[in-house]
Amino acid sequence: MNLPVIIDIIIGLVFIYLTLSLLASEIQELIATVLQWRAEHLKKSIEVLISNGSDAAKEPLQFQRVEQFANAIYANPIIKDLNQGAKGIFSQGFRLITHLMGDFYRLLTRTKNVFGNQSTGPSYIPPQSFSASLLDTLKISNSIRAISKARLERFKDLQLAQIQAISNHLNLPESAKSIVEQQFSWLTAEFNRVVEDYKKDLASLNNSLDRMSEKLEFYINDSQVYLPETELGGRDFQRQMAFIKASFDSEYEREALRAQLEPSLSNLLNSVRNFKKTQDRVAEIMEEQENGLMYQEIQEILGIMPESLKRSLSILAQRAEKGGGDSQEQLQRFQQEIETWFDQSMQRASGVYKRNARGVAILLGTTIAIAANADSIHIVNRLSKDSMLRSTVTLYAQQLVEKNAKTKLDNLTGLSQVQQDVDRALDNVALPLGWSEPNRLEIDAQGNLLLPAFMAKLLGWILSGVAISMGSSFWFDALNKIVNIRNSGKKPPSTDD
Repeated sequence: MNLPVIIDIIIGLVFIYLTLSLLASEIQELIATVLQWRAEHLKKSIEVLISNGSDAAKEPLQFQRVEQFANAIYANPIIKDLNQGAKGIFSQGFRLITHLMGDFYRLLTRTKNVFGNQSTGPSYIPPQSFSASLLDTLKISNSIRAISKARLERFKDLQLAQIQAISNHLNLPESAKSIVEQQFSWLTAEFNRVVEDYKKDLASLNNSLDRMSEKLEFYINDSQVYLPETELGGRDFQRQMAFIKASFDSEYEREALRAQLEPSLSNLLNSVRNFKKTQDRVAEIMEEQENGLMYQEIQEILGIMPESLKRSLSILAQRAEKGGGDSQEQLQRFQQEIETWFDQSMQRASGVYKRNARGVAILLGTTIAIAANADSIHIVNRLSKDSMLRSTVTLYAQQLVEKNAKTKLDNLTGLSQVQQDVDRALDNVALPLGWSEPNRLEIDAQGNLLLPAFMAKLLGWILSGVAISMGSSFWFDALNKIVNIRNSGKKPPSTDD
């Protein structure tokens, strides 16, 4: 057997593998669509991420919390918008049929719907969408803002109480005392206005403290005009007010003040982890109606938040705080940390999905090989002995390559075109497949199955099943390369004049 014949046999074998791989790809894609393998695997991977893969999450209560919290993330509008609904009568009808088939499969296998109350979920979630939906579900930004508003309110009351105490201890005549009281009423009104603006999100915390400092300076300057220049009068007032104003103006005091008023991410998440110890404290600083509603929402979230997720987020929050900055800057870094955390986890999940898909592909390929009686050993024997079959298959393989030289099977258009060309070729060539007389199992004169022949057939099925599982893209690229090698070998050598 010369080299050109061997190459033609290989081309015929690869062409048959390509034909069966196209069928396997369609079947596997259909099964994956009906059973929502990608979407279910993604949802379960997110549950593993939330549980941090810990054994504690296998406990009934923690497992239930992991599922409930994952469902809460999926119910977030950011994630729900990723699951685009089908449009058009035929598309909606097809999607309804696939959902019904999936429900019927789960009913037969007694498996539950991983999407909770939803019938389906997205097959891919960008890291930015996951981090945004997680933070929105946890209401981290709203919680920090609500606590800061309550603390600024208390800080304002404390500062006014100290200023009033200083004024009350001054030995002032009635005329000066009345004017100072008027100035204090003005300062109280201005402080209240600053706090209200902050509560309405009209100003940042730093801007609010600057405005308070400015109002306090006006109060001090105006009051000193009417205070006597005595140790117990203006000088004592000026000295004590300087200490109060320093908490606004000093760079270090301002930094410490902001840390007191605006909780850091780690402080907030640590409070979440020790919620039973701190819930009275949180309730105390959230007495107003708006903050009271926020407190109720935090309680509901904490009720389903797994302990493993609290630990993971605390670690990520500590990383985000290393860069310093205000709460918004820390929150942006925290979101980036979550994105990295999610992306790394999904890379591992993608590897798991590919391994599982490979196993399914081998099982499906072997099933197709048995159903089609695609015995690799028998196929090679037929191609080596039947020159007409070998030439015909080689001809159609070469035509397929020439017509689709630049086609890639990584998109639906390319896959459909190659499938059509293969179907047309199959109409004109009888491949050594199926259970017709030449391809049946060998039996003896008494009609008994020959064990050596069956073992050889079984080996041929397994080889074909593994080959089919390698995918249509692999075999199409291989066919291109082998045909090009064959054609290059037939070119006449160039001669120099």
